[in-house]
Amino acid sequence: MNKSIVKYSSKSFLKSRIQYSENWELTDQTLYNLCQKNFDHNSLNSINAKLWIIGRAYATGIERKIPTDGKQGGSLTQLAKQLYKKRKTIDPMFKKLRNISKSLNVDSLKDISIIHGKLTQIIKRITRKNNVPRSFVSKYMHFHCPTVPIYDNFAARALKKLVPWRNELLVFDKSPNMDEEYLWHLFRFWNLYQTALKNCNSVKVKHLDFYLLCVAEKLAGKKTA
Repeated sequence: MNKSIVKYSSKSFLKSRIQYSENWELTDQTLYNLCQKNFDHNSLNSINAKLWIIGRAYATGIERKIPTDGKQGGSLTQLAKQLYKKRKTIDPMFKKLRNISKSLNVDSLKDISIIHGKLTQIIKRITRKNNVPRSFVSKYMHFHCPTVPIYDNFAARALKKLVPWRNELLVFDKSPNMDEEYLWHLFRFWNLYQTALKNCNSVKVKHLDFYLLCVAEKLAGKKTA
């Protein structure tokens, strides 16, 4: 599988892990703690806390995709109501998410893709012009389950550069419940994850997420804070 990795650097990866630990780990740990203590969707109070903090801290752009009700924070209010309304569908999915192993594997990859696709469809029902909220959904899921890889334009751009598409990357078939763009991202991410494991004793999904951010900013000629 290493042949499909173009510019992966174990040295750069380890450097990014140190940078993450020094600058961002506490921020993320705060979000993990929030979601672990308020895992379900039985309270608008807890849903609002998670949406506002994750949505703003990670610049998910979800507010631009959902019509406002005319009040301050109206878009997030509409999203909170939708998640609360669909809680009997969402919480069983998130219960399965909670049981996913901390180490990424093919089975967990498939479960993540299915849950991501279903939650994306639930939220898509209230978006403008059926905008697909795949980035927000991946980030929202990630802080409930750190094994979930994050998707956004930065991560996608970097990962496509590191892992050019090859049919060998396919590890299971697509089902109707999956978001195709996120699925291809997961296949590439799995390849990168396996490669990183060959050079490190342990690899966290979050460390690779941050590594991709560093790669993306390097490609854009910027420097990660």
